[in-house]
Amino acid sequence: MILFRLKIQVTYGKEGCSVVKKERLSAQEALHAIRHGEFSPEVICSNRKVAVIMTQDWCPQWKSMCEWLHLTKDDPDLHLYEVIYNQIDCFEQFLDLKENRWRNSQIPYVRYYVDGKLVCESNYAALETFLSNLRRPAE
Repeated sequence: MILFRLKIQVTYGKEGCSVVKKERLSAQEALHAIRHGEFSPEVICSNRKVAVIMTQDWCPQWKSMCEWLHLTKDDPDLHLYEVIYNQIDCFEQFLDLKENRWRNSQIPYVRYYVDGKLVCESNYAALETFLSNLRRPAE
């Protein structure tokens, strides 16, 4: 299971954005999303602002996002999570969740949360768009 909170100093390698310090989360997080249609409160409420980035290891747009992701490291209110879902045991189930329940067939796919509420979704985003999405108010 590849689901990490990124402690941001990012370079891109064979397994996606590699990070100096990353906290591996339980495989149960992906299964929770599959079962409940959303990530657990432990993920989406882990900080005031949370972005969950879902991708596959071959995605060139994800590689591009990795080039600027480290610029978010100074925001203490932000947690980032990465799911490289073509490397997880429940790939087909997760793909079904993403493409059919969440209706997004492109990668990377990003879900943005503020104060535990989903405020926005996007695919590839440039830095300013990414940060703007995290400034949306929770309703």
